Amino acid sequence: MLEQVEKYIQDNNLANKGTPILVACSGGVDSMVLVKLLQLLTFPISIAHCNFQLRDEESDGDESFIRTYAEENNIPLFVKRFETIAYKKNSKISTQMAARELRYEWFEQIRKENNFHSIATAHHLDDQLETILMNFAKGTGVNGLSGMQAKNNFIIRPLLQIPKQSILQFAQDNHLAFREDSSNLTDDYQRNKIRHHITPKLLEINPNLYENVLQFTSIMQDTQTLLALQIDAIRKKCVSIKNGNTIIKINYVKQHPAKKTVLFLLLKDFGFTDIHIEQIFKIKESSKQFFSETHRLIIDRNELIITSIRHEILSHLLMDKIPNNIQFNQYKIQCSVVPIEHLNIKDSKNYAYIALEKLEFPLMLRYLKEGDYFYPFGIGKSKNPLKVGKKKIGKYFRDEKLSLLEKEQTPILFSKERAVWLVGHRIDDRFKVTGTTKEVLKFKIIKG
Repeated sequence: MLEQVEKYIQDNNLANKGTPILVACSGGVDSMVLVKLLQLLTFPISIAHCNFQLRDEESDGDESFIRTYAEENNIPLFVKRFETIAYKKNSKISTQMAARELRYEWFEQIRKENNFHSIATAHHLDDQLETILMNFAKGTGVNGLSGMQAKNNFIIRPLLQIPKQSILQFAQDNHLAFREDSSNLTDDYQRNKIRHHITPKLLEINPNLYENVLQFTSIMQDTQTLLALQIDAIRKKCVSIKNGNTIIKINYVKQHPAKKTVLFLLLKDFGFTDIHIEQIFKIKESSKQFFSETHRLIIDRNELIITSIRHEILSHLLMDKIPNNIQFNQYKIQCSVVPIEHLNIKDSKNYAYIALEKLEFPLMLRYLKEGDYFYPFGIGKSKNPLKVGKKKIGKYFRDEKLSLLEKEQTPILFSKERAVWLVGHRIDDRFKVTGTTKEVLKFKIIKG
């Protein structure tokens, strides 16, 4: 078994000899065997032990056992006691999830502070089987059926190809002491139900179960790689980034024979689920919105627009005088007063030129409200092209075919109650530069 683990470490590039490794160790047989194997392979290791204080004296006994082992074997030790129940209640998650979040956050903290190459966990082949079965029961895709990886960022799993029975046999052959976790004997957790009832039945059906699991995970991980390459190719054809937002050409996706899976894979990193996918394909009207915990998706004609949910956003900005720069959410605007004789007008939507004497303070930047209107400069009435007509800003945005997101994210500059400039679009005719203008307030969009 020692040679098998050594080869697995080498084949999967988990660590090189001399690499400092932090070993997550509960005191149970799996983690104690992992510690012993890495010792025999002469890796410089340290131990991290979590006391979740869930089993009273038994938890304290585990901690004492680990302390003794580390001292006797001259292994550096990190121990932390967690208020797991309090964390569970505050986070409103299960006990298992609370323990998982606490330990991995702490492991990563230790790794960074002490320059460990990796964090080794004692997940083995039975754990892999249980993970796949649990994911299958929950309705997973290819990723879930691929199971755990031998290496995931800084987490390494040197025992992932070793069945539990081999671990127990190694402990017995090497007279290795370990602690029994009483919670493993109950059916309180999903994994235990699979371990106690399902795996034994599968072994009865097929004695070569473990060999088949290894083969299955290898096939599924290769499939996962091929799928990722295919999605990357699709992403290049239908996904773009505009103003920090992700744009997906939904018509391209709809033509794909595996359209639901394609859209799911394009959206899953934004927190959207298969339920959202079903609804998106059913919706016909534009401007329909969907929300995940972190992102917002808007259906805009033939596009899906995905933007992050910003929790801190200015609703308005008041200015009693002309600043050098305006910073308003994602916009940065440079301001300067220019004498008319020095004015050099540039034909770009990133610039705006306002007759300074026509402004009244305070100036305000805010977003569109129902009823806002302006007199769009350069657009005359059909019957009298020389006379500029009043127009609701919302209708102007619709005529310009702005998406819902663009409408919401376009700031409008007001002088008291009068619209001056639809930032990045058009100024109000009432504030245009004329032959009598002496000074011009020049705006330049630096970012937005």
